[in-house]
Amino acid sequence: MSNFNNLRAWCLTDGSAGTISQVRGLAEALNVNFEKKIIDLKFPWNKLPVGILPPSKIIFNNYEQISLETNIPPEIIISCGKRSIYASLHLKKSLKNKVFSIHIQDPKINPDKFDLVITPVHDNLNGKNIIKTDLAINHVNQKLLSKEAELYTNQFSEIQKPICTIFLGGKSRNYRFDVSVIKQLADKIDKILKNNDIRLFILFSRRTDRLIIEYLNDRFLDRNIIWSGEGNPYLALMQYSKYLICTADSVSIISESISSSKPVYIFTLPSLKKNNRIEKFIKMILHKNYARLLGEKLEDFTNSYENETFQVARMIEERYNNKS
Repeated sequence: MSNFNNLRAWCLTDGSAGTISQVRGLAEALNVNFEKKIIDLKFPWNKLPVGILPPSKIIFNNYEQISLETNIPPEIIISCGKRSIYASLHLKKSLKNKVFSIHIQDPKINPDKFDLVITPVHDNLNGKNIIKTDLAINHVNQKLLSKEAELYTNQFSEIQKPICTIFLGGKSRNYRFDVSVIKQLADKIDKILKNNDIRLFILFSRRTDRLIIEYLNDRFLDRNIIWSGEGNPYLALMQYSKYLICTADSVSIISESISSSKPVYIFTLPSLKKNNRIEKFIKMILHKNYARLLGEKLEDFTNSYENETFQVARMIEERYNNKS
């Protein structure tokens, strides 16, 4: 990608794993020289929807991250998440539009404020500068997974049984995620362990409620399936696992799991919304056989997904060339 090769890019996020995965994945696919910038907003900008109050340097708790007085200005901005939008718009204005801005996810404001917006199909966003994807773009690829797997060779490489990993999310605006729901999952785990000769691991996210962690720790204490070692081996376990199970609340972790090319199973959750966009996403990936609903028996299957991150990168280069 000659037009983007080694251009200076700033990747703006709120610091969450899902947003970092998306900006990093795109930056690597574009082959830009990127820096990660974590955006922290003051009240009330951190609570209000984007667009109600204007962005300026006074709204940032850590403005030094993006100060043009102390940083070499970027040529490319890749942003993801609500907080990053304020920084992207502020930089675009400060640099007098002499920067190419790419936003990932529906910004909930006029997408024309960015040069390009990358958004999943289930966001139902349309426009001349919109690039749509089935999954959330991410940084997962075989090279990365193999590298991460090497870091956990002692923990996982000698396990004889097929490994199955459960990526457990947490409460959100879209789903009810409480102990009663996890009890249903735990009952299903008992049946899965009975019906499948596997070695199971459960990994928690930062959003997983403490009560849920304690419940699962108590229930499965004697089976040694709750990861309690050092670090976060979720990428390594994507590589070592034969099967992956995701709770329905996180589009990011589901997308990353599917990108690993392993059989992915979805544990559904009670929706809190009548019009839940993530439910549309789940329906789509099931229809395309990217994943299956979790039952009591795990079966090996091949998903037909092809990595969209590199496809998107090629499309961005084409749009960039046309703009130049």
